[in-house]
Amino acid sequence: MNLSRNDERVLALAGLIQACHLVTGLARTGLVGQDSLAGSLETIFVTNPEITLDVYQGGNGVRTGLRLMTELLGNLSISDHGDTLRYALAVVSLEKRMRQTPEILREIGAGISGIHEHRSINELSVTDEEIVDRLSHLYEDTAASIKPRIKVQGQQTHLKNPINTKRIRALLLAALRSAVLWRQLDGRLPQLILSRGALLRSADLVADIIS
Repeated sequence: MNLSRNDERVLALAGLIQACHLVTGLARTGLVGQDSLAGSLETIFVTNPEITLDVYQGGNGVRTGLRLMTELLGNLSISDHGDTLRYALAVVSLEKRMRQTPEILREIGAGISGIHEHRSINELSVTDEEIVDRLSHLYEDTAASIKPRIKVQGQQTHLKNPINTKRIRALLLAALRSAVLWRQLDGRLPQLILSRGALLRSADLVADIIS
């Protein structure tokens, strides 16, 4: 399956948007779709993909993100997804600052390898509470130490729930994974405005391919 560079950027951007959308949902309602959660968290462990589609399970792991991309680019429904976009921009900014702290990047890489090994040995799913807990702690010990921290807003009842908090942190780590990939594919923020039409066509194309 041959995708253009722009198609691959759309996949990475959809991965970023999806993870941030799930953060928004957890903070507001305490709920998250298990398939979307698994699709986002799995990206963390695909560190040496042959093609971009491999990161997103052939595209199936980012269906929610592609739908949101179509809404955002096609309908310009920015006000409907304000928190999601704010988190996405914050993650892109955090990824940029992380590049200036190679020791944290190395710690994240080592941490992911260790969690992946533990998961494989114990045959645990990516949404297992133990794996989510380990990913949450990895985010808290590394990326979250870079200031300013990403502030998640929502209902305090949900934000004080330890299960939700851990899922949110794990999803922010997944969002960082897609932000790194987006940059590696030459993704730049001005493209979202200057190349909106091309990005929308790519989102439709990729959605058709995986449907």
